[in-house]
Amino acid sequence: MAQVSYLDVFWFVPNLIGYTRVGLAAAAVFGMYYEHPFLTFVSYGLSELLDVADGYYARKLGQCSKLGEVLDMVTDRCTTTVLLVYLAQLYQSNMLALLFCFIVSLDISSHYMQMYSQLVTGKTNHKEMGDNAHWILKAYYTDRRVLFAFCFGNESFFMLLYLNKYLPTYALYLSVPLTLAAFPIFFIKNAINVVQLYESASDLARLDAAEINKNKK
Repeated sequence: MAQVSYLDVFWFVPNLIGYTRVGLAAAAVFGMYYEHPFLTFVSYGLSELLDVADGYYARKLGQCSKLGEVLDMVTDRCTTTVLLVYLAQLYQSNMLALLFCFIVSLDISSHYMQMYSQLVTGKTNHKEMGDNAHWILKAYYTDRRVLFAFCFGNESFFMLLYLNKYLPTYALYLSVPLTLAAFPIFFIKNAINVVQLYESASDLARLDAAEINKNKK
């Protein structure tokens, strides 16, 4: 079997899907700031749907990679951050702006802490759950249907908040109830991020304590 070079990894199918997601996210940002809500909705939605495809093809083709994993996480964090920043501008509410800032900070910090703690404890990726992992995180990360449902519901909530500012009045009779229906998913998803942040911080603290105690001997 031919050896895989580092350049070959850049051309893995799931990574190509990842680059496509980046392009779609860029198109969504263009649509936001140039007042093209349809372009934003389609581009953002396709980018989120491809988030499922890259993982599927990575497993199917045996092309899982650290590059793909980080690319996937960075793209997720950046697209969500940009949308929330725009929502803060769109709604022009100090309270909502503070809420969106908190969500962005929680999202980035919890995922970074999770990835770092998993790497230093010898896990292969941030979704790998050990026997001692919190039951909420196990349920969230080990069942791809649960993971997809919460991620899709969370992003749908944000996108619906965006669309509600542009849709005609008659369309709001459908979009507003959908927004309200997505709210519990958004709430639970961010509660999971809180658990993830705490559990990851605790794992790192345990490692620190073990290392300090080892050096005292």
